[in-house]
Amino acid sequence: MEKIAIGKLIDFGRKGIKGRRTLVNNLKTPQVKKDESTGGGNYWVSALSAISNAFIENKNELINEKIDILIDKIEAAEAKITKDMFQQNINILYNFEEYDFQSLKPNVELSYQKEPKNKSIIIIKGLPLFVDPNHVFTFEENGVKKIGAVWFVAKKNGFRPEELATITDILFRYLDTHYSAKFKVDTDFCLVKDVSGLTKISFTQILNAEIRSTLKQTLDEIKELLK
Repeated sequence: MEKIAIGKLIDFGRKGIKGRRTLVNNLKTPQVKKDESTGGGNYWVSALSAISNAFIENKNELINEKIDILIDKIEAAEAKITKDMFQQNINILYNFEEYDFQSLKPNVELSYQKEPKNKSIIIIKGLPLFVDPNHVFTFEENGVKKIGAVWFVAKKNGFRPEELATITDILFRYLDTHYSAKFKVDTDFCLVKDVSGLTKISFTQILNAEIRSTLKQTLDEIKELLK
């Protein structure tokens, strides 16, 4: 069956029963390859790539530089839909001009991990989920080797808190699946950041029952429709 991108998982939860059946039927047969970005595909790639780079470099100047590039692209574009796309990306980037990216990572030296594509699929409840975090990093605290990750996501009108919690739940399972043999997952820095709504959710918040993940319920409902 088709691997399930995060965007499709969120869309499933928002649809009625007819829409859910259609989505699940489409999952049964592998589709023509498209952009698998959880951030909603190519539409948000300008903002997401700039934010991802600013995070790793800890340089807000990269945000300003991308804004200037996109303003030039708006002036050069002829189609209104293209101009609107660039403007929506700029609107997101404005929120990160003075953003404290250090707040998303521990204040220690980090070692960033390369994430090969063969790690991108994890199986949960028998279903293949596509997981593509922006950055996975390791570090050491008090002699303990730890691992964390940040995943920047975007969707028109943003995500609801429980939707972000579901994505965070998946991110934790990804880290636990691939790295728990060598590292302790730092749940404070297992983070999903909604760049459109500016909300962030850590796996610690899920553990503390501050917010509920609907992952298990959603996957159970998908499996039921697959029968």
